[in-house]
Amino acid sequence: MKIPNNRYLYTGLGIVLLLVVVYFVLFREDAVKVEAGKVTRGELTASIDAEGKTRYHERFTITAPISGRMFRINLHEGDRVPKGFVLTKIDPAPPRPVDPATTPDTGIHPFAYNVYIPQDGILTRIFVTSDGIVQAGTPIAELSKPSQLEVVADILSTDATNVKNHMPVLIENWGGSEPLKARVRTVEPQAFTKVSSLGVEEQRVNVIADLLSEAQGLGDNFRVDFKIILWEGKDVLRVPESALFRIGDNWNVFVVEGSRARLRRIEIGQRSPSYAQVVSGLNDGETVVLHPPNSVSDGTRVDVE
Repeated sequence: MKIPNNRYLYTGLGIVLLLVVVYFVLFREDAVKVEAGKVTRGELTASIDAEGKTRYHERFTITAPISGRMFRINLHEGDRVPKGFVLTKIDPAPPRPVDPATTPDTGIHPFAYNVYIPQDGILTRIFVTSDGIVQAGTPIAELSKPSQLEVVADILSTDATNVKNHMPVLIENWGGSEPLKARVRTVEPQAFTKVSSLGVEEQRVNVIADLLSEAQGLGDNFRVDFKIILWEGKDVLRVPESALFRIGDNWNVFVVEGSRARLRRIEIGQRSPSYAQVVSGLNDGETVVLHPPNSVSDGTRVDVE
């Protein structure tokens, strides 16, 4: 048997190696580095998130019952006052004559009208802080009953159409360790225009919710985070929101199969800031590209970081 010449063998191996190198240099595409996430099962909460403020539910505006000179209110905002307490006095205009021989000069006319506190509560606002002439009907102070707090938040009018009375609300970042539970009492029927931080005019609607439990330390006009719960699910097939993108009217993702990204059209349902519910098109455990760059298309080689 004739033994092959080693020179020919090495030459053949060299040619094969050269062809492989040429292929990788000329034809093999570089893999695109991507982030990836998993399709999983778990909890999903669809919500509308907004910034809210607390306020006392029962509020009374105390007004001047007559025109005249109102004397200084010797109280401060935040003071608790009982029903029937004399808030201030108003001398009618013009003042009635008095006999100085029988009436001592106290600076207050004997016929001055007493302005009473209508309910037990807290003075949350004092509108007139010093002596002066007031007209009948002028707001003097605001009284609130702290027995019930409500929370108000303005949301986009397009979102407000999805909010119904009695929907659950979570109050977060209020200062306590756990969220507070609340419930939507009303969605105000009229929208108003508000300029966003980006300078865009938006139509917004106030949503008012009642707290279902007492919050120690919360008072009037405190800032909180307001989360309206639209839908909740426990064992939901979900995909990371950052994997989704649109082509036309359809939602799509890139699924990682081996070392390639494959375009997949999917159908989604409820959404949260982090996840979207998968109705069809994906299976539990599949890997998807997060924040897909423009350099990725169907069939692109990817390197998952």
